[in-house]
Amino acid sequence: MNRTKDSRSGSVEATGHNSAHKQRTITDLFSANSTPKRGISEQLPSNKRQKIESAIEKSRTAPPIKRDAPNAAVNMYSFASSGSPINIGPPSDASKNGTRSNRFTPHTGARKLVVKNLKTKPRVDPDEYMNKSWTQLDDALTAILNNQSPKLSLEQLYKGAENICRLGKAPQLFENVKDKTDNYMTKVVLAELQEKAQSQDNIGLLRSINQAWISWNERLVSIRSIFYYLDQSYLIHSTEHPVLLEHGLIQFRTLIFANEKLKDRALEGTCTLIDQNRKESDGFDGDLLRASIKLAHRLGIYASDFEPYFLRYSEKYFKNWVDSSMTDLKSYVENVQDLIEREMTRCDLYAIDRSTRQKLSETMDEMFIASKRDVLLDSTEIDKLLRSKDKRRLQILYELLQHISLGGELKAPFQQYMVSEGTRLVFDEQHANEMVNGLLDLKAECDGLVKDAFANNTLLHDTVRDAFDSFMNKPVQKRGVLAENTKTGELIAKYVDHILRGGWKLIAARQGKNASQLCMNQADEDAEINRQLDQVLELFRFVHGKAVFEAFYKNDLARRLLMGRTVNDEAEKSMLSKLRSECGSQFTHNLETMFKDTDIARSEMSAYNSLLQERNTKRKLDLNVHVLSASAWPSYPDVDVPLPADVLDALEDFEMFYTSKYHGRKLQWKHSLAYTQLKARFPRGNKEIVVSAFQSLVLLLFNDVPDGGSLSYKEIRDSLDLPDAEVKRTLQSLACAQYRVLTKHPKGRDVDDTDTFTYNKNFHSERFPENKATHERVALDRQFETQAAIVRTLKSRKKISHAELTAEVIKATKHRGVLDMAEIKKNIERLIEKEYMERDDDNSYVYVA
Repeated sequence: MNRTKDSRSGSVEATGHNSAHKQRTITDLFSANSTPKRGISEQLPSNKRQKIESAIEKSRTAPPIKRDAPNAAVNMYSFASSGSPINIGPPSDASKNGTRSNRFTPHTGARKLVVKNLKTKPRVDPDEYMNKSWTQLDDALTAILNNQSPKLSLEQLYKGAENICRLGKAPQLFENVKDKTDNYMTKVVLAELQEKAQSQDNIGLLRSINQAWISWNERLVSIRSIFYYLDQSYLIHSTEHPVLLEHGLIQFRTLIFANEKLKDRALEGTCTLIDQNRKESDGFDGDLLRASIKLAHRLGIYASDFEPYFLRYSEKYFKNWVDSSMTDLKSYVENVQDLIEREMTRCDLYAIDRSTRQKLSETMDEMFIASKRDVLLDSTEIDKLLRSKDKRRLQILYELLQHISLGGELKAPFQQYMVSEGTRLVFDEQHANEMVNGLLDLKAECDGLVKDAFANNTLLHDTVRDAFDSFMNKPVQKRGVLAENTKTGELIAKYVDHILRGGWKLIAARQGKNASQLCMNQADEDAEINRQLDQVLELFRFVHGKAVFEAFYKNDLARRLLMGRTVNDEAEKSMLSKLRSECGSQFTHNLETMFKDTDIARSEMSAYNSLLQERNTKRKLDLNVHVLSASAWPSYPDVDVPLPADVLDALEDFEMFYTSKYHGRKLQWKHSLAYTQLKARFPRGNKEIVVSAFQSLVLLLFNDVPDGGSLSYKEIRDSLDLPDAEVKRTLQSLACAQYRVLTKHPKGRDVDDTDTFTYNKNFHSERFPENKATHERVALDRQFETQAAIVRTLKSRKKISHAELTAEVIKATKHRGVLDMAEIKKNIERLIEKEYMERDDDNSYVYVA
């Protein structure tokens, strides 16, 4: 077989056993001149089956059979006529008469397909090529490890390494590379680091190791680019050897960190950097710390070497810190929280693992909290924080204790503080009137601590309820016997009475605000009153003796209804609804009857006044009678007093009217509940005084006393025919209270039997309290009316200037009086604050929908 110039190409040869046949190439087969022409005398081959003997005989004498050559290249593609179907399949071996041509010749046998120039042996010797190429690769490795450029190009080096691998020498090539790099790491890198270890401190040596790693990593990249084919064709599939980059990492770890001195000093250097950061030293190198921790991760020594070393180092630091930081609880919890936050921040900044962070946190919890449990739960220190209202430090304390699930341990000192404070408030007789205010403040304070400082801890929330239930129902010792404390129910009822009588003015005074700042309209006032009532009801829920509260509440309600001193009916009904929800309808049945009685009484008085008008009867006094159901209202003593004749006539007339309308009913007058409005003339001005019936009887006695005259206590008592206690109480309210209509001789707060009383000519009051309240209400209503006019004007105009708005508001409200310009401006500012309107850049106003 002849060899061609291109060793990769070959030719196909058709050959038989008879050497007389001429060989033809593929080109000859497909050439146009290769097809022989048939002579005229040459007969076409017959399709008739012949006998085997005759066929063999003819084959010995007949010339060789010539097969039809393929069509010429130009005739390879032919197109069928339009009338015949297109056949795009391969040409059939069948002859024209439908039989398959016979390609087998018995005397020559089957033809064979022969590929020429097929290589079966390499042209070069593998060992010879390996030695020659490795010399070049070894020189290149030496240059790269010495931080120089190889003489040959990287492409030539890559091809050389690839050819070695193709020759089956990949294992030997890898061993050569491994020996070369091992020798470099041992004799160069390790030797240099050991030399530097003699003169550098731990941080300096750590920096040198990081620089050596960076340099080695750069060289590994170049080495891998040359031996990439080795890496991907052999090492990546090997179960014995890692890939080149991984092998380089293992070499660095094995040769450098297998040296115990270098490893220990590197770990010590890393922890020294962390210590510098903890102490905020000026020379701290954050980049080196981050790179060192990253290197520990990369080399796989983080969990096995660095983490245990770091945790031991940190534990020693924490122990020293605790020993030097134990002062008072307030400072300790702040310092611990600050240290924990800085440690966690350091973990985030310098890529310390979550597992290490968790173990570090557990170490701090153990050393700062668990081991100091007695200090953190010192009731005396916690009581100081509670009494100083130090909510922030209490929150820190709770959060620290919650690290080890001990937040609920604050229950005992927290409850002790509440019981101590509450007991002081409940049993402080000198400041009994301030008890409810104090309890409300204490409740708000404790609820705020549970919400803001104690993260709404359920156990501590229940502790507030238990503590208030304890001290508000704590029995009192009377004559050596423990008895129920009824004071809390009484004072809570009185406080409710103050709210329902004083309204938002009392609330404003309690909060240290001006009444005009607290409520801007009736809706706000009602909402504030309801909020205050809800807070009082929270205290009421703790009271066991609710009957005491009911009795005092009923007395106060009766006084408010009879004297018309309730702030508004809606507030009264709201309180009644709250009590019904809290205690049931049976508790509020009598209270609801009292409201019905007052409504009926108004109807009766309206009917009586209509009757007087029909009679054209005019009286010297205005009479207002409340007919009440005895079973629903508090019981009052029957007191007979000498009433003026005009009053007796009016009462008898009303009684005749009522008994004629309701046969069988009998009226029983309760003069102790009556009140009158007297006109008094004083040198400094006339006054209208609203007083009780007993007070009015005392004052009327002085109409018959000449100027400069006096009445003794005995004379007043004999004239009224009242018990001494009632007389003294009445005189004390007239001569020793805030408004002293009478003057007591001698001066003093107590009334004695020997005291005398004179008419106080110097009595003076700046204004009538009723008129003042009326003027305040008128001013408040005027304010709401002005705001409504402003809003209506803005709604219609959408945008308006200040002057136009002022003029429109004055025009809209002129039928109610002239408004002050300053008052209009003040209401505009209030509406801007409430976001009903906005001020534009051109000093105009825009309505906000």
